[in-house]
Amino acid sequence: MVSKALVIGGSGQTGAYLAHTLLSNGDSVTVTSRDSEGTDWWRFEALGIRDRVDIATLDPADSQSVSDLLDNQTPDSIYYLAGPSSVAQSFEDPTNVFRDITQPIIAILEVLKTSRYQGTFFNATSTDCFGNQPDQRLDESTPMRPVSPYGVAKAATFSITRNYRDTFGLAASNGILTNHESPLRGPHFVTQKIVSTLKKIKAGEETSLHLGNTAIERDWVWAGEVATAIALIGSGDQPGDYLVASGQTRSLDDFVTLACDALGLDKANTVSSEAALHRPMDIASLRFSPQRLRETFGWSAHMSLENIVRNLITGDALAGRQ
Repeated sequence: MVSKALVIGGSGQTGAYLAHTLLSNGDSVTVTSRDSEGTDWWRFEALGIRDRVDIATLDPADSQSVSDLLDNQTPDSIYYLAGPSSVAQSFEDPTNVFRDITQPIIAILEVLKTSRYQGTFFNATSTDCFGNQPDQRLDESTPMRPVSPYGVAKAATFSITRNYRDTFGLAASNGILTNHESPLRGPHFVTQKIVSTLKKIKAGEETSLHLGNTAIERDWVWAGEVATAIALIGSGDQPGDYLVASGQTRSLDDFVTLACDALGLDKANTVSSEAALHRPMDIASLRFSPQRLRETFGWSAHMSLENIVRNLITGDALAGRQ
């Protein structure tokens, strides 16, 4: 029997790769957005799957709409990927960002509880939940100390999901996702800003790239590999909390250097770091131990940062996919 997957808020980069992975696994896939007709599904077209998924409109904060869709779809697995994704935006509008991140999770989990849902549920949360703990190797048991409104909200959804699993017996999992990149990433993310601006400089359309703090360190993973991990967690029989990361940490300056080298640009004469672009509070470094995910599902990240940067420059969205 074909397994039925529902991806809530799946029009972005992660949703597109997840749908591609689930389809490759033989699942039928329904993807929702708040306005399915007004949404640009270009990422699905880029992956060649636009005609292979069903599309539905859903306000995930509306319990009745969620209940009606679940009655209609009867999914075996549900993946929640919706909500704001910009840390910078959360500093500018913390009230609405917190509401938009947390309210839908409560609405969905309440529907699953009252309907005695027997399938699995996956919530996508973020390594921003950990905050600034540069001297620690972080894992699923590390206390969360977020330093941005976005991180605070994501940490709340982590706790809410775990509470519904522990208290009500739902097969609900959290995926604590590290930074994941591809050509399908939104243009407001710094990695996309770096690549797009450097390509314009190479073409003679721009003269310089201005960045904030390039000393920050992150664990970057290819988005397609993250989608594979999400599918394993969300369809698996061991609900829990799983850190999705490579375990390899590099600085943003490393990322910039790799991009400049790949394009044949002199970084010293091209890139500047400006204090005005620094965030009010930022995470200095993130170092992860993704052992639980590897031991439970056999997943590990394979694509190096060098190859990630190269694929961002060439625009190869299907790199590493079969």
